[in-house]
Amino acid sequence: MTHGARQLRRLVRNPVIVKDGLSRVRSWRAPAAMGLYLGLLGLFAYLAFAVQVGTAGSQLGFAQIGRNVFTVLAVVQLALVCLFAPAVAAGAISGESERQTLDVLLVSSMTPFAIVWGKLVTSVAYILLLISVAVPLFATVFLFGGIDLGQFMVTQVLTVTTALAVGAVSLFFSTFMRRTLLATVVAYGLTFAGTVGTLVIGALLTALEAVQRSGPSVPRSPAPHPLLLANPIFAMVTVLQTIPMGSVTLGKVLPLLVLSPASGSAFGPVVQPWLATVLVQAVLVTASVLGSVRMLRGRRILRRLRPRRIRSAAT
Repeated sequence: MTHGARQLRRLVRNPVIVKDGLSRVRSWRAPAAMGLYLGLLGLFAYLAFAVQVGTAGSQLGFAQIGRNVFTVLAVVQLALVCLFAPAVAAGAISGESERQTLDVLLVSSMTPFAIVWGKLVTSVAYILLLISVAVPLFATVFLFGGIDLGQFMVTQVLTVTTALAVGAVSLFFSTFMRRTLLATVVAYGLTFAGTVGTLVIGALLTALEAVQRSGPSVPRSPAPHPLLLANPIFAMVTVLQTIPMGSVTLGKVLPLLVLSPASGSAFGPVVQPWLATVLVQAVLVTASVLGSVRMLRGRRILRRLRPRRIRSAAT
């Protein structure tokens, strides 16, 4: 067996994944969360369908009704994922510290990366379980038409990557902070700023730029501000409603990767908004995981040095 195969086997057969995964599924909270999740999605689907049929049912066809209801469901599911993910991942490491079991993990044979990887997989897997149980509901709306298979797959990819990004950031603050409550509050605040905040500010800056550049030679569809390219709500609505926006080049995405939402330059190939969002989220996940591993490695070194200091002080 090669070295790469052994490393992959260690990542899959992680004791943290087995322990935390079984404990989450065996508790009564898992079916309760699924029932609440499906109930909220079903309620919003019914309300969206009733509003579409009651207000403009004669003017809209089945395809447009299906597209609007599917868009509402996708955005509501994204909001629920952003609501559940910090609550699940923000206490992954800090909870171990509060239960005084983090020292056992640090002195074990598991590497800091294996600990962080296991906690991230169990947290995101729980969110993926919620997403998977809602697929039949989306398939029912899919029968009305208006949404093709490609758009459906893009919405699911955006939802999964958003769950992964929110979970990774929440896990980072769970490692950085010793208290679960404080880590949860900070994770919720950053999640709100990264979704609603970037959407509102990016839309205002896009409209302001369109007004400043208004003229007969300016196209009607302005390019979105780089802040909108990091927003999963904007990417999802753009894909489902086929909103005409200006071309987005790779030069406008690169400033976001270094956390500098500047205007950017128009160079490089044209990138779809949802691809830009996935790229930004991938960089965010990588930075959060590496930061969590670095902090855990520092704690592990301190745990190993502490007995030596005690012995040297005693002698």
